[in-house]
Amino acid sequence: RGLASSLRESTCKRSFHLPCAGECITQFFGEHRSFCWEHHPQQLAAPAEDTNCAICLRSVGDRASFSTLVCPACTHTWFYWCCIQLEALNAGTTSFQCASCGNNTLFCKEMSTF
Repeated sequence: RGLASSLRESTCKRSFHLPCAGECITQFFGEHRSFCWEHHPQQLAAPAEDTNCAICLRSVGDRASFSTLVCPACTHTWFYWCCIQLEALNAGTTSFQCASCGNNTLFCKEMSTF
């Protein structure tokens, strides 16, 4: 059996097994919170037209989505979630930073949140 997770949104009654989470966000730090696809934290920015992921260089589209993240420091560098996840695993906690502006404080906090 997988681990079941309850959601932290006080009015949301959903629960799920972690392997079945899909577009849910589970934060493996602090309080180890989980959020469903409807109540997960979201970035408010949207990419400009013709914006590419700073890692794989593929287009990220022209609107915010579950699969894309923006650097909170420079606010114009976009990443696919899967690209930034791989970058974080490769860089480790000491050298993980925005590929464009080099910020690591705000960047690490925001990327951990999502």
